[in-house]
Amino acid sequence: MIIRSMVTALSAASLLALAPLAARADEAPQMPPMKGKEWCQQNPEKCKELRDKRDEFCKSNPEQCEKLQQKRAERKEWCDKNPEECARQRERMQEKMAERKEWCDKNPEQCAKQREQRQQRMEEMREKCKADPASCEEKKEQMQERWEKHETRPVPAPGPQEPKDDKPPTN
Repeated sequence: MIIRSMVTALSAASLLALAPLAARADEAPQMPPMKGKEWCQQNPEKCKELRDKRDEFCKSNPEQCEKLQQKRAERKEWCDKNPEECARQRERMQEKMAERKEWCDKNPEQCAKQREQRQQRMEEMREKCKADPASCEEKKEQMQERWEKHETRPVPAPGPQEPKDDKPPTN
């Protein structure tokens, strides 16, 4: 259970790293499935706001910002080499996000509670990592390996049951 929580937390952190760096997922305007430049042309004020937040984040967290930019560049390079797989993963993530949003719309109190708990777990992990960075890096590598194995497994076909309203959608 702890490992699953850590995988979930690291996955969430990775997703946030790929989003506009300083914009929190629950506060950022939802970008429609169009290219960033096109969205920015249609939403110049929101685009400037997100860029300003990213710049502010990078000024106050230069090392973390550099790591995130490096991860983004590595992901882009991987996607350039594997466009079909990248598109499949992006589509799967968009579906999961849509399911999660739908669930949160139906269960706002539970969603807020879970968001708060997730943020608390992430903060606890950050504190542990500050106390023992080497152990934290080792755990991150282990979680990344497990996540990569998980991503390469075939996704089972959905069953005939609908997700229960009291629990958020999962893999």
